[in-house]
Amino acid sequence: MKEVVFNPVGFGVAELSIPDGPNDFGLRSSGKLGPTHDFGVYGAPRWRIRQQMSPDDAWEIETLPDGRLLPAHRSVPEHLEWAYLTWAEGSRAESGVSVLQSLPPGDYLLVRSSLESRRPASVLLGNERVPNPPANMLLLLDEEPFYGMVLGPESDNPPQTSHPLVGLVALNYIGSSRLHAALFFDCLAREARHESGASPPPASSGDLVLVVPVTGELVIDAMAAYSTKEDVMRDKDDWRRRLASRLAGALSA
Repeated sequence: MKEVVFNPVGFGVAELSIPDGPNDFGLRSSGKLGPTHDFGVYGAPRWRIRQQMSPDDAWEIETLPDGRLLPAHRSVPEHLEWAYLTWAEGSRAESGVSVLQSLPPGDYLLVRSSLESRRPASVLLGNERVPNPPANMLLLLDEEPFYGMVLGPESDNPPQTSHPLVGLVALNYIGSSRLHAALFFDCLAREARHESGASPPPASSGDLVLVVPVTGELVIDAMAAYSTKEDVMRDKDDWRRRLASRLAGALSA
């Protein structure tokens, strides 16, 4: 089992390090111009994100109903569970520590956020405002240089927030460094459903717990196809050194 390192650095932020090792969850990308990003369990992703050939055109985010979610019950080392529960006490996401154990290798910041996600009239997908988004796309943050959304696994239901929400960071989201996106996904399988088949209502009180990737495969550069490798490395390094912690501050404010 991977030895995950969890280090609280204050009431609102904790550092998380996932070592290299076998993994079955994260992001798989294909294509260069107009790449496709499959997010979720490898081979059975729950979300498919398509960039267009032109950086000015809207991205598409498709929810795949046959895609798998992370199991609600997964073995977690006792020290990790205890450290997380101590830090997350009083949040709406005291459960779901197994999400952390499932993350792909990399460094992360966990953020307790008092921001409330809300149903918007439109969402920003790449460099285009798209009206009437589905019920599973909620707006969290829209303040340069960051844009944040919360996305659920069922297009006709809002995301549940009673566990950590896993972030995917898209640098240069609108085709320039003026705005970077953080898309936070509700990846955990539901433990119970109503007889009607609908998901139980999401937790509505306490802080959200948001997983902000700092390094690793969950940080992508939306302009990678139009940039040199050196430019992409520079942008990701800037994210690691400076911008990730700045986003954490914006989310926890």
